[in-house]
Amino acid sequence: MSVGTTVPEGRALSTDDWPHPAERRYADAQARLADHYDLAVESRVTETDAAGRVHYLAGGNPDGDPVVLLHGVGTPAATWLPLFPSLTDEYRVYAPDRPGLGLSAAPSYRDRDLRSFLVAYLLELLDDLAIDRPHVVGNSHGGLQSFLLALDHDRVDRLQLVGAPGGVSRDLPLMFRLLTVRGLNRVLLWLLSRGDPVENARQSMQRINVIDTAAIPDVFYELLAAGQGLPGRPESQRSLATAQGSYGRAHPLFDIRNEIVRIDRPTQFIWGTEDAFYPPTVGRPVAEKMPTAEFHELPGDGHTPWLEPGDDVAELVRAFFDE
Repeated sequence: MSVGTTVPEGRALSTDDWPHPAERRYADAQARLADHYDLAVESRVTETDAAGRVHYLAGGNPDGDPVVLLHGVGTPAATWLPLFPSLTDEYRVYAPDRPGLGLSAAPSYRDRDLRSFLVAYLLELLDDLAIDRPHVVGNSHGGLQSFLLALDHDRVDRLQLVGAPGGVSRDLPLMFRLLTVRGLNRVLLWLLSRGDPVENARQSMQRINVIDTAAIPDVFYELLAAGQGLPGRPESQRSLATAQGSYGRAHPLFDIRNEIVRIDRPTQFIWGTEDAFYPPTVGRPVAEKMPTAEFHELPGDGHTPWLEPGDDVAELVRAFFDE
């Protein structure tokens, strides 16, 4: 299964370039979220052999060093927009939608070699953009992808993990353990989708990602709600949830601590003390074994700490790239 409509490559896209009504609604919410942060970002696509259409956001200094932002398992590329303003004056920033989320195609993850499939489309995207070794920031599932880009392909310059990254433990919170069970995940996702989509998005962010939601604008929740109606997304997300584990236990790929410690690229961990996935005590021993890693705890912050009030994450991310 791969769902994706045809849209123009090679130029910035407007809302009207998307042929499916659900895609237009999502593109409109994405544009309004960028406007909220006063951002001049472009919405673009490229076709990949690995996963079909890949949509990405691009902004910032065209001559600056490239920075790639990789989002989590249930949040799209636009989740990174609040972090763009801290980088775009000096850096060229790219945020791709992982296939199955946002405006990328929605392939099935079933019967895939996850280790290669999770980064194959990223390698094609980097090649299309003529980027050899960007700075990379990964959150959650995007953290796992960041590790794999560094370990398997040496395609990372400076590496930052913001929020608990995949790859450091096979343990999962209860909700995500249930989502690994085929059939049960269909029922669970259906139950979570009942009711008002915007309110569901708000509750999901409060349950998993953010402790203090005061800085999150309403259009952010409208974007997440619009994403629920994108063609092929539910099936693709269920296939990924099933591929990531079996009956509550994560795929072995989600515990590669013995490999991560060999990454010799400059690395920074930024970890909220209230992260819903793992506490900082899970990540700190990994960072301490790495050749060139820093570790920062943010008291009271959750799994996506750049969405919390304040500028702590933006300042840490920017300072690390500026070194």
